[in-house]
Amino acid sequence: MPGELVDIGPRPKIVASFYAPGATERFGAWRARNAEVLARVPAEAYRVEYGRAGAGLFIRVRIDEEHLPPDLEAPDELDAGDQSPPAA
Repeated sequence: MPGELVDIGPRPKIVASFYAPGATERFGAWRARNAEVLARVPAEAYRVEYGRAGAGLFIRVRIDEEHLPPDLEAPDELDAGDQSPPAA
């Protein structure tokens, strides 16, 4: 298959997602709780994505797999907001 075994670089993993309403506030609280842990992640391995969906703003946080800190606190279920997708 074309592209098979081609190195695509670091693979970011979603470590937190926040959905409307109140995504910004819940993201800020989660980031504050994890400030020391996130400070150890290289800036180039850490991504915060913002977008809009029908319900409003959503925020996703990704960290490259090779830099995932084992002590990163996951968001509480309440952090997901009212419009979160069902858990897999």
